Amino acid sequence: MDEDIFGDNNVIEYPKKGAKLFQGTSNYYEFAHFGWGIKSSFYGFIKGYKGVSDRAVDFAVKSKDIAILDTHVFPIIFNYRQFLELSLKALYLDYSSDPTEVKKEKFKDFNHNLMTVWNAIEPMLLEVCGSNKEMVKHAKGYVEQFHKQDKSSFSFRYPITKQLEPIHKKEERFDLVNLKNRMEELDNYFGGADGALDYLKSCIQDQEEYRNEMRAEWEAEIQAMQNEARAEWEAEGRAIQAEHEAEARQEIEAEMRAETLANREYE
Repeated sequence: MDEDIFGDNNVIEYPKKGAKLFQGTSNYYEFAHFGWGIKSSFYGFIKGYKGVSDRAVDFAVKSKDIAILDTHVFPIIFNYRQFLELSLKALYLDYSSDPTEVKKEKFKDFNHNLMTVWNAIEPMLLEVCGSNKEMVKHAKGYVEQFHKQDKSSFSFRYPITKQLEPIHKKEERFDLVNLKNRMEELDNYFGGADGALDYLKSCIQDQEEYRNEMRAEWEAEIQAMQNEARAEWEAEGRAIQAEHEAEARQEIEAEMRAETLANREYE
């Protein structure tokens, strides 16, 4: 890894008049592209937060510098938590059968609570895990540990609470390499779960399309039978009407002939 990526280049720079923070560039390998769509953007956020933490862990450990280890830990853990939260929420958005309006309300309720999101997707994960329910249990254990460490996504963004009380009231030591490895395992699990849920979703969609096709064929057959029955009924009705009209005509003609004959006899 290039040491200058996270290191100090010893050049002191200060804000410049009129300088822009966000601007384009013609250098293809210096600009970042985002806003590709909801699903792909979740992917970008998830991989971005985790990737930055992974590289920061590698850099901090390689540096063997306590000042780097003890300061990089905050963005490392915060970004891993963001990776975890977005991974859970992406699974819910992509594969929950909840209507859109329900999803909107649940998203408000989720806030940044990892366990609330987990509880919403756990039934789906159990549905596709087959006999390997222990894997779901292990993944839940990781989420519970992170939730216990940082319940509201606040502990590694700020040193104090909104009441100006210190968040970390005692010294702690975390093995960053271990954390990175556990996050990699979670990422692998989420990837497998996503594939299984996507397959299940496609099967359900195929079944729904098949049912719709069968329903359309059945309705078409019923309509054809109704049309045929109506046509037969109308044809029979016309035939009966024609028969009655013919009989009536014959009766009238017979009466007219009889009347004519009677008149002639009278004359």
